[in-house]
Amino acid sequence: MNTTAASDFDAFLASAWNEHGDVPEAVAQRLAAHRGRVTAPAQVGPFAALLAHVYGEHLGRWARGVELLDALRGAAGDDAAARAAIDRRVASLRHCAGEAGALEGLTEPDRVSALALAAAALAGRGDLAGAIGAFDEALACAQALPTADVAGIARALAVGGNNLASVLEEKGHRSADETRGMLAAARAGLSYWKLAGTWLEEERAEYRLARSLLKAGDVAQAVQAAQRCVAVCEANDAPALERFFGHAVLAVAYRSAGDRSGFEASRGLAMQAYDAVPNDERPWCEGDLAELNTR
Repeated sequence: MNTTAASDFDAFLASAWNEHGDVPEAVAQRLAAHRGRVTAPAQVGPFAALLAHVYGEHLGRWARGVELLDALRGAAGDDAAARAAIDRRVASLRHCAGEAGALEGLTEPDRVSALALAAAALAGRGDLAGAIGAFDEALACAQALPTADVAGIARALAVGGNNLASVLEEKGHRSADETRGMLAAARAGLSYWKLAGTWLEEERAEYRLARSLLKAGDVAQAVQAAQRCVAVCEANDAPALERFFGHAVLAVAYRSAGDRSGFEASRGLAMQAYDAVPNDERPWCEGDLAELNTR
């Protein structure tokens, strides 16, 4: 594959990722029409990831997603990694569609990844019971894996846990099982980001866990998670945006615990950090900022 073709493919994929959240149907059609751009095994995984995400989580068109993924097998050739990338996502979409035996034939690590992907897709489609069930199964399978195999699936579990916890936090009235699933997902997100990510992912996972704990009414542990979030920021000279979120969630946790002085101190630090947040990043702060300004 020549350099120009590789550059064109990367630009095409980056544009599709940037736009898919706003216009998933248009991006889905573009991916289907341009799957011929995938001409090398190294391109299969990235393209398959976006294709399965759009046709699954955004559109719930499981069968069409499988059809398009199968069409990539020619480009994968005999490359084991490329073929496995397709197999995981095909299994994930089939599992979401309720097909019996969808995960048969996968290795155990690939089974875990497929279940984590399915959990994210089902959560995105509003099937929270299905998402929790898939993620519970993924965690159970992961716990039975040898340590050497865990590293390869840690990122899938980290992303899946974070996404599922976030969706469940937004639910107005959670059942006891949904609250349990939310906390299990947030804790798994933190545990697996520690294996697969950097300090940044760890800090954000602590933030997510603090939010989930607050939603669950476990204020004492929420304060602890928020304190760890701030500590990670301080230890790594985090940029203003990350420091804002850390101090903001700690302030909210202190307020929930009835610690007014803790709230005021953390709120002050959050606002100092906010003053240093670049203008183009400030829209991300609006929700937390509104909470801080509610006295």
